[in-house]
Amino acid sequence: MDIPLSVVPVTYWNGIRKLMALWAMIVLVGFLFTYLYQTLDPVSINLVWAVLAIIGFVYSKRQMPFSDEVLKKIFLGWLAIIVFGLLFSHLVFNWSPLFYYASYLGAVWLVLMALGHAFTGYIDRKKIYILTAGLQLVAALLIFIFADSMPSLYTAQYLIAGVIGAASMLILILFA
Repeated sequence: MDIPLSVVPVTYWNGIRKLMALWAMIVLVGFLFTYLYQTLDPVSINLVWAVLAIIGFVYSKRQMPFSDEVLKKIFLGWLAIIVFGLLFSHLVFNWSPLFYYASYLGAVWLVLMALGHAFTGYIDRKKIYILTAGLQLVAALLIFIFADSMPSLYTAQYLIAGVIGAASMLILILFA
């Protein structure tokens, strides 16, 4: 059923849906940038991601008051996941025990996003997050399994992560 945007109530676009739309754009733009500029110094790519994350978290904090315990837990959970991911993304290029994961960084981020969605679903008690977490986890597993036999996945994983990550947020906008 197609509903023209002109008849969608303004209240549908509440703060949380706007927040999800912002994160969908951040994920899509960030992974598209990563895909297009993979040959850049990893520090430059991580810097772009750090700026995008700061933008996202500043807006998130405005939409998720800490007076609401559920929103506070979700905010802090995502903050921990993304800070861990940014640190991990730096370390895979600078600490030899993690070098292997540099080839799978898009898939690693899909796993991290899946963990974030699963955590949010657990805290928020909405089952739709299990679907979005599952989509991201399946995409990550397919990359891990098939990248060696399909080397183009090493490059394409960033596009896949961007599309699946943004699509997951759009699913939440529509159904959460």
